[in-house]
Amino acid sequence: MRATPLREYAGHVRTRFAPSPTGELHIGGARTALFNFLLARGAAKAQGGCFVLRVDDTDRERSRPEFERQLMEDLRWLGLDWDEGPDMGLPVPYRQSERVPLYEEILRLLRERGAAYPCFCSQSRLEALRKEQLARGEPPRYDGLCRRLQPKEAGAACWRFALPDAPVSFHDSVRGEMVFAPGSMGDFVLTRSDGLPTYLFASVADDHLMGITHIIRGDEHIPNTARQQVLFDALGWAAPVYAHIPMILSPDRRKLSKRAGSTPIRRYREEGYLPEALSAYLSTLSWNPGASLLSLDEMASAFSLTHVSTSSPTHDEARVRYWQKEALRKKGPEFLLNELLKSDPRFSAFNAEALGRLAVDLSEENPTPPLLRKAMGFLIVLIERPEAERPAWLLELKTALHSIEPWDEDVINLTLRAFLKERGMKGKEFFHPLRRILTGLESGAALALVMSALGRDKVMERLGSAK
Repeated sequence: MRATPLREYAGHVRTRFAPSPTGELHIGGARTALFNFLLARGAAKAQGGCFVLRVDDTDRERSRPEFERQLMEDLRWLGLDWDEGPDMGLPVPYRQSERVPLYEEILRLLRERGAAYPCFCSQSRLEALRKEQLARGEPPRYDGLCRRLQPKEAGAACWRFALPDAPVSFHDSVRGEMVFAPGSMGDFVLTRSDGLPTYLFASVADDHLMGITHIIRGDEHIPNTARQQVLFDALGWAAPVYAHIPMILSPDRRKLSKRAGSTPIRRYREEGYLPEALSAYLSTLSWNPGASLLSLDEMASAFSLTHVSTSSPTHDEARVRYWQKEALRKKGPEFLLNELLKSDPRFSAFNAEALGRLAVDLSEENPTPPLLRKAMGFLIVLIERPEAERPAWLLELKTALHSIEPWDEDVINLTLRAFLKERGMKGKEFFHPLRRILTGLESGAALALVMSALGRDKVMERLGSAK
């Protein structure tokens, strides 16, 4: 393996998503993957674009094959298929753990240029240094002690990059020019004592060798980008175009976490959310693709880094549900019917058209197939209410309904209204007990719609068996 670009990518836009397989894919990571995917796909329609999946698995203790597998499954469920990646049988390794010889070669280049030096500091010294700096109100950074020692290699705890005493700057496509003053960063670690590279070092090597042209990632990486910029400069490589998108915050404006609103993508899958709903929601976090539900291709055509906001968006579960409802509307009642039939074949006994109308109505409050199945379960099994009383007018209502034609929502509604008016009853004293008798529920869709879906026979049966 040689530390030179693997192929020429002139004129092509190449983006990458490089997750660490140490946990599940969450909202923040999924949005990063989506934006990189959209930029590559949009470019592919013009001069060529490529979306690369790379696995940053150099954290031996926390990286797990099952997490990598789950990440890939979640990305594919979202529709974010990659053009190059570790599962495609390509001759190029896309896992960092398989690229260590490349990093060793590039480290030798840095050492030959005097840009890297061995560090012998113990962990206890580094911890003490950190505490002293924090106590003085200074940002923690390495003080360069080993940089001043006589060079030697035996027993080195790690290799560090020798930062030049000069400002560091790079252009951000979202935020503009970013400048870091001399001394604002310490000499950072390139490789650990076990020989494995750090994220900072390996990513620079891989981005160059894989021909990555654009990097979209969260703005928490801005300090990392400053360090990586000096690495690109030291190696004489052109840096990619950087775009740092704002961090997604929890509803209480804190960083997303397991305790503060961060839901794994897999959880949405398990709860029955549609991938197009999640993609639509993610696209609105720091970008405004419009009010309508767009396909990934339509998003890719419209996506532009110049339109990405610098304000941190707030994760909002209500908006996730909104886009789920939009996705369900676009699919239509046939999709809901199919989901119901898959969940329980007994739904096939009901009139499909009436069942579909009820499903559409109830999906507003129950916007995932599992929730909808539960909300419509009363059609199959009546929820018994032992305390329900049999109104005196029930037999008369049964007679009024018995022979109406056709058995549809409009005719049922007219019959119920006429019955109510003839007896001078209030709506509440009529509709509420009737709903309890027919469904066992306290609330729900309009009764005429419910009765139309139940069908004449079941309505007659439940009216007749009411206690």
